[in-house]
Amino acid sequence: MQRLLSCCILLVSLNLGARAAENATTETRELASLEELPTFLFINKPQVALGEPVYLKLVLANWSQSSRFEVQGFLHPANDLEIQVARVGELPARYTGGFKKDALIPGLTLHVRPRQVAAMRWTLCWEPDHDTGFLFEQPGKYVLTCRARMTINQTPRDLVFDRMELEVLPPTAEQKNALALVFTPECAEALHKLQIRPEALKTWQEAAERFPKTVWGPYAKLLVARHALDSGTRDFAPVAKQIEALINEYPDFPLREDAYYLMASCQDRMGRPIETLQWLYRLQREYPTSAYIQEGMRLFRKYVYPDGWEERYSPWFIRE
Repeated sequence: MQRLLSCCILLVSLNLGARAAENATTETRELASLEELPTFLFINKPQVALGEPVYLKLVLANWSQSSRFEVQGFLHPANDLEIQVARVGELPARYTGGFKKDALIPGLTLHVRPRQVAAMRWTLCWEPDHDTGFLFEQPGKYVLTCRARMTINQTPRDLVFDRMELEVLPPTAEQKNALALVFTPECAEALHKLQIRPEALKTWQEAAERFPKTVWGPYAKLLVARHALDSGTRDFAPVAKQIEALINEYPDFPLREDAYYLMASCQDRMGRPIETLQWLYRLQREYPTSAYIQEGMRLFRKYVYPDGWEERYSPWFIRE
């Protein structure tokens, strides 16, 4: 909670200084210390239900008024992001995100502008070596330790983060039936990748219909909606209604920002640029550390970057 509070205070400071930095000349220079680019690493919540995904987020915040930082690396659990997971009383094991250690993963480049933040997010869920397919397959208390190797303005950095504690709760009576349906390797992979294989589609449709009030209800509805959007359908209006109902029904859903981006993608495919911009702006406003807000994401590259939001679009028809 202390790390999360520090991150929130930092975001307020960044927003206050953003206007002053708008007209500043940006430059990329060698990073002498990490004081100008503090980093935060945290999980989305300290307690989860058995079978519920855990999300790890890295936030890089540019304190500088004028300097732009370029962050590069193979930031994946199989490569330069080392994640050790241990159940209390057991030896730690490295989590590789479903890949073999040192697998060939594309490199990542993030550009952190003055008084702005950049973020990356990883899902801690799928473990193919476990019988159930889930990383946290037993209730109990776990400890996570992480380190990340990256280059910042071509300067190698090795960051070691504070350990994080996670408690996996046993299923309640209401959750047991739902867990019996989704606690399979196919469902673990779907939750991890946010994509459904054809053989698991009926399972998630059943979960969405039978268990909407459990922790897997919003995940099931998001997965089904994304499958419909990616299946090549030409009628996007029903999909948009599904996503909007999901957003309204689950205000505390951990992947609410994903639902916003999915809705923006749906509006984009319907040929509605103003509505697309409204959802992108809402994502940017409500989730300023979202991993979606970067030049590499298709919709932000298409509608927002490189000229900047307010330089290209009048805010009166975007915001409301």
